[in-house]
Amino acid sequence: MIFVDTSFFFAAVEPGDRSHQEAMDLSRKISGERLITTNLVRGETWTLMRYRSGFQTAVRFLDSLEVSNSIAIEQVHTELETESLGWLRQHDEREYSFVDATSFAFMRKYRISEALAFDGDFTSAGFVELRA
Repeated sequence: MIFVDTSFFFAAVEPGDRSHQEAMDLSRKISGERLITTNLVRGETWTLMRYRSGFQTAVRFLDSLEVSNSIAIEQVHTELETESLGWLRQHDEREYSFVDATSFAFMRKYRISEALAFDGDFTSAGFVELRA
């Protein structure tokens, strides 16, 4: 199972993103793998796409997730939020976002070690950011 981060989703749909080609190459490489993300990553990605790529692109992103058979979207519940807040209080080495912290907690809980991400935060937190 591979976790999918906002940075990957955005790069995959935005041709102008510096990681777009790598996202396309990775998409082909991991075809058939089980992918998973959270409701918070979905929301963060919507916001980023809405501001940087426009309303229609953001809507297409949501629509594609709804019909996808290859990616599951799981809810972040109170237990993971609480763990994430505690983790953030202990980590000043990078400017981690709350959503990143919830993603890390989710990955630890479900023993997921690999992520599709391009911002370096997952690597810094001890996970493997896959490359093409």
